[in-house]
Amino acid sequence: MDRMTSIVVLRVRNPGPDASRLLRRLESELGVLAQPQTAGFVPISVGEDGYDDAVAAVTRVLEESDAEWQEHLELRS
Repeated sequence: MDRMTSIVVLRVRNPGPDASRLLRRLESELGVLAQPQTAGFVPISVGEDGYDDAVAAVTRVLEESDAEWQEHLELRS
């Protein structure tokens, strides 16, 4: 069975180098494109088996990168 793709949406709360660093880390760790779109929303297509697994993968990378990631990005999904 093929993996399903889930879309996880982040919003940039505090634009700047820290938010950019976190988005680059998501791209590197998960092999995704994490570029801010209109109004700072960042849709991320994550190839995980389920939505909850996709959210967990994104959250894991963010927490490993910066314990205070929520000051820079907001999980909107």
